Amino acid sequence: MPRLALGLAALLAGCAQTIPDDAVSVCTPLCRCGDSPLPGEQRDCVASCTAQFEMHPLGAACVECVVGHATACAQLADDCNTACLQALPAGGPR
Repeated sequence: MPRLALGLAALLAGCAQTIPDDAVSVCTPLCRCGDSPLPGEQRDCVASCTAQFEMHPLGAACVECVVGHATACAQLADDCNTACLQALPAGGPR
């Protein structure tokens, strides 16, 4: 999860999304694909990720990449790290 927990924000599927909408759209696959195998752990992960995302949203390219890879866990981290890390503010994620 730490490698994948990268705040995010953007337009999705051609519709303007709110930050809370983007948070759920991004945090759900990040937590499902991360190190949280049990449903309770995934719910806790999504809650924590969503709170972080809402405080520190990041770039559209990162959101689009994560959402686009929501069903491809094996490629999500490798394909999205560049887009997501470029959007990190100085000092990294909080």
